[in-house]
Amino acid sequence: MNQQGSRRFPGTDMSVWLVLVLVALGLPRTVLSDLDVVAPESGLLYYCLALLPFAVWLVVAIARRSRRPFLDFLVVGASYGVSLVIVHQLMWTEGLAVNHIGIAMMIGFGSGLAVGLVGSIANLWRAFSGRRRL
Repeated sequence: MNQQGSRRFPGTDMSVWLVLVLVALGLPRTVLSDLDVVAPESGLLYYCLALLPFAVWLVVAIARRSRRPFLDFLVVGASYGVSLVIVHQLMWTEGLAVNHIGIAMMIGFGSGLAVGLVGSIANLWRAFSGRRRL
């Protein structure tokens, strides 16, 4: 257990609750889109639901100190991809979600890769700027 007493998500330096919250942020767009409540690329609401979760991921990646932000966000991205598959499978009655597993996982891994890279650069920047002050 870490200092706050919360358990770490497997393979990460993040608590279970943090990973679950980051993954859950993307679910409203998926659910509302699958229910045809918000059509893809239909306007401001859709783009807010689609982009704000990743903006939060970026803020966490930049602001949070981690020994391995790249791996942390690969795991978050993979978990997000799995959540997309699960939601689609539950929402689609014809079983078409199976045909989209690769796409969902690419979205998850791609997002995690990009955000993990930003987090790694932020960690390097903190390390470099901290050494210069000494």
